[in-house]
Amino acid sequence: MSVFRRSVGARKGGRLADLGQDFESGHLGYVQQLDSAGRAWLRTKPYGAPPNPELMRCLRTFAHVVQLLQLGLRAEVLDVGCGPGWLSELLARCGYSVTGIDISPDMVEIARERIAALGEVGEGIEARAEFHAMPVRELPWSSRFDAAVLYDTMHHFDNEVETLEVIARALVPGGQLFIHEGVLPPKGSAGEQSLIEEMERYGTLESPFDPGYLVEVVERAGFVDVRRFAEVDELVDLSSTGGRFRGLRRGRLQSEYNVVHARTPAPSAQPEAFAARLEARGSWRVDGEHLMREIEVTNAGSAYWPPARWYPFPHGSVTVGPYWPGPAGERAAELDRITLARALAPGEKTTIELRVPREAAAGRDAIAVDLVREGMFWFAQVGSTPLVVPLGS
Repeated sequence: MSVFRRSVGARKGGRLADLGQDFESGHLGYVQQLDSAGRAWLRTKPYGAPPNPELMRCLRTFAHVVQLLQLGLRAEVLDVGCGPGWLSELLARCGYSVTGIDISPDMVEIARERIAALGEVGEGIEARAEFHAMPVRELPWSSRFDAAVLYDTMHHFDNEVETLEVIARALVPGGQLFIHEGVLPPKGSAGEQSLIEEMERYGTLESPFDPGYLVEVVERAGFVDVRRFAEVDELVDLSSTGGRFRGLRRGRLQSEYNVVHARTPAPSAQPEAFAARLEARGSWRVDGEHLMREIEVTNAGSAYWPPARWYPFPHGSVTVGPYWPGPAGERAAELDRITLARALAPGEKTTIELRVPREAAAGRDAIAVDLVREGMFWFAQVGSTPLVVPLGS
C-alpha cells in the first residue's frame, strides 16, 4: 500500500488535501507517464471516436466562454493551465490573441504544434497564439489580458488565492475571469476515491472545490462582481417529471461543475475616471427609414472601457446610449444602445454610427448621446458631458 494513504479523505478548507506527494514533479512528468493512446488523446482532444462525452462537455463550456465574455477580434486571452492547447486552439479560431501557459514543457510543445497547423481562421486573419512553460505564480505580465480562462485547471494549484492574485495582476482593469472547475465530491464517495487514486498513480494534485469555497477564494484574491452559474444546457425529456431538473423551479438544481465569472476591480467612478468626448462628424444622411450620422467617441478619462458585444450587456461594460432629451435636458426616452467595436484605453478613440428612426425623429429638434457603464451609471452622472446633435444639421 502506498505511503500516501495516510491522507485518504483529508480536507483542506473547501478542497481535498494533497497526499504529501511532490505534485510539481508529477505535473512535469505527467505526459511521459501516459501510454501511446493517452498521448494521442492529448493531440486530438476534445475530438475523438465515439463514444466521447468529453467532446460534448468541452464544446458546451467553450460556448459558455464565448457567450459570457463577449470578446472582440484580437482580444488578449490568457489560457491558464492550457495543457495540450485544445481550448487555446478554439480561442485562436475565434480570432483572439491567445497566450497559453502550463508548467509542463511537453504540454506546451503539443499546444504549439496545434496552432502551427491552423493557418488562417478567417479571411486574412491568421491564428495568433503563444505558449510558455512556467508555473502560474511566475506570470511576468501586468495589465495585459482582457480575460483569463481556467478550464478544469484550478484543482492542480496548491495555493489558490495567491495563484488568482497573480492572474488578477495580469488582467487589465475590469478584465474578466472565467473558471470551470469540478465540485468537491462527498467524503468517502467513489468520486473522492477516484481522485486519490489519480494522485497516487501520477503524483499530480487533484483537488476540486466546494462551490462556496471557490467563490470565497475568488473574492479574497480581489475580484469583484463574482457570479456563480449552473450548467443546464442539455436535451431534457419533457415527458418525464424526474431527473436532476425536477428541482429547477425550486432553486435546488445541483451541478457537478463550478462555473464562476468575475472581474478585476475597475477604477472608482470619479468624474475624471469615466469621461467621454463626443463629436458629430459630417452631416445627417438618409438610409431608408433611418437618419444616420457618424459620432467620434474618445475615452477622455482615466478608466479602461470594456466593450459589450451583444445583449444582455455584461455588468460594467461600456456602451453608447442615445436618447431623446426632455425640456431640461433629461433623458425623456432612451433609444437602443450602440456597442463599441473594441475596448478603449484612456486617450483612444473610435467611430460609431448613430441610426435614428425617421418616424421617431419627426417633430423633434435634437438627439442626445451619452456613454453608459452598464448596470452602474450614465457618464453624465459622474461629470461627463453628453453630446446634443441637432436633427436639422
